Order: sequence, then structure tokens, then C-alpha cells
Amino acid sequence: MAKNKKKPLLPGTFVRVRPLSEIFSSLDNNGTLEGLPFMPEMAKYCGKVFMVSRKIERTCEESEEGMRRIKNVVFLDNLRCDGEAHGGCQKKCMIFWKEAWLTTELEQKMPVEKSEEVEVLISRLPSKLSDDTYICQSTELIRATSPLSLFDFMSYIRDLKSRTYSIPELLKAVSYAFFLRIRYYLIGTPFRYLRGIQKQTPRLTLNLQPGELVRVKTKEEIIKTLDKKGTNRGLLFTRDMLRYCGKVYRVIGRVDKMIHEPTRRLIELKDTVILEDSVCKGCHIIRGGCPRANYNFWREIWLERVYSQDNQQPQNPKNEFMVNEHRANIS
Repeated sequence: MAKNKKKPLLPGTFVRVRPLSEIFSSLDNNGTLEGLPFMPEMAKYCGKVFMVSRKIERTCEESEEGMRRIKNVVFLDNLRCDGEAHGGCQKKCMIFWKEAWLTTELEQKMPVEKSEEVEVLISRLPSKLSDDTYICQSTELIRATSPLSLFDFMSYIRDLKSRTYSIPELLKAVSYAFFLRIRYYLIGTPFRYLRGIQKQTPRLTLNLQPGELVRVKTKEEIIKTLDKKGTNRGLLFTRDMLRYCGKVYRVIGRVDKMIHEPTRRLIELKDTVILEDSVCKGCHIIRGGCPRANYNFWREIWLERVYSQDNQQPQNPKNEFMVNEHRANIS
């Protein structure tokens, strides 16, 4: 008799996160499953029900800056890491969930776990190392994934079967990525970033706070803040971010510190925020975009406050404009 093949977890499927003790038993000595860590920030979701929002067959990775193959992973609703166990990192990355950590048996009675036992298990999950570097899902993606060959055309089929993208979405993304590269080879316009004109890039401090409304400046205004490598003080303005120019968004939060994936170190940033509904789609990626949905980082000099009619005064009227020397490290 043929064995019943386990059904894939597709978007729209409701799942329950397994108890922490069950998940812990699936991890190796490094606290990972197939190279992917189960982070302390994920423990609070154990036993709760969520909907699968996306099945992931590939993802970008910042250490080698490529698209890589990942297996048996989904996103749940819009669950993002709060960085509490990782020095207060403010990147708010989407959390990767191995399918083994989830169950579709929603009516199954979950074992009651004692709080003290849970705390012990959480303390054994990886986060900070002895050399003041950190381990999280983002830093370990290089080890939790495998190279994706340029000639792996099944990648497109997997995206369609997993409903990561529809046929029109995939065709649109792939054709635009090819257009960007053809233009690059013909006239030299960078396909990944917006090239600027500055040798030393300027800085603007707005002290934006969560909940404030801002308008993204025009392409022409932003070019004046960038160097020839497309950065403002080391932070890249990608071509993917052009779609947001001229539109109004709400500030989700500041990004004053984050874990730098290649070095695993917590680094500081200045005058940088993330905006609601502004995520990277990887428009330059020939594979058909990137499903990881990282928030774009916005320098405050790329934004301007939007005031309501009953409040024409800025909440923080002290805006300072300074010119800093371009630095190789993000700050």
C-alpha cells in the first residue's frame, strides 16, 4: 500500500505552532533544524493558531548577496521578529517557520507546559555568543539554504506550485528584471540601485516617531542625496524603492540598531526609519523577485513630514541639516 504523502502547507492553511518542548526535540545541539535556528522570540507563539501567508521555496541572503534555495518553510500571518533576545535589533524580519514546528491538527489537545520549564528551554535557544556577536535566522540563512543554480528552471515551477506568486506576477517580475539588466548592458544604468552625484552625502535629522505620516521625496530629490554607489552614508537606495516615491506612508518605527547579517554584529544607525507597507520585492532579481519581504530602510533625508490641516506645526521643529563624510559602514 502506498504511503500517504504529507500535504504541503499552502497559503490560507491554518496551523498551530507546536509546544516548545516538541519543537526543542526537533533541534540539534546548535538549536537549529536543517541549519535554521528556532529563536527565543518565537517561543511566545507556541500553542497558538495562525494562517500560512506564504510558502517559501527560495530567499535572498546578505552574506553572499544571492538568491538561495530553502525547503520546508512558511511565513505565518505577518509574524516578525521583535529582536528582544538579540540586543533589541529593529529590523523586524519575517520569521521563518519550519513545517515540522507546525501542525494542522487544530483540535488536538496541547500539553500544558510549566512556565519554569519553558524558561529553561528558552534559555537554551541560541541568541548571543561569547564574542558579542549574535545568531538569528538571518545570520544563519547561508547555512540553512543551498545555492540556487542559474539553470534551475524548476525554481519558477516551485514558486507557482507553492502559490508564492501567480503566473502574471511571476511574468511581470521576471520581465522587469531582464529589462533592468538589458538597459544596464546597453547604457550602463545600474540595475540594482539609484546612482547619485555626491562625493560626500548629506544628512537630515527629523527625529520621526512611530505613527507619523511622511511623504517619500521624488526620484530627482533623492538622487541629490546619494553617491555614485547609490548610498547615503553607506545605506543603499535600491531601485525597488522607487515605487514608493511621491506617496504617503506611516512610520512604523525607528531603526537605531540592527544585526548586520554578514558579521553577526549589532550595529548602530542614525536618522533611519521603516514605513508601513514598504517592503523589498527584489525587482532586479531574475528569479522573479524575492518573497522574504524585508522592510526597506529609509533615511530621513529621503522623507518629509505630512501635516494635517489642524496641525501645521511639526512635532519636532528642530531639523538639522548636516553634511557628513561618506563612510563605508552604515551609520
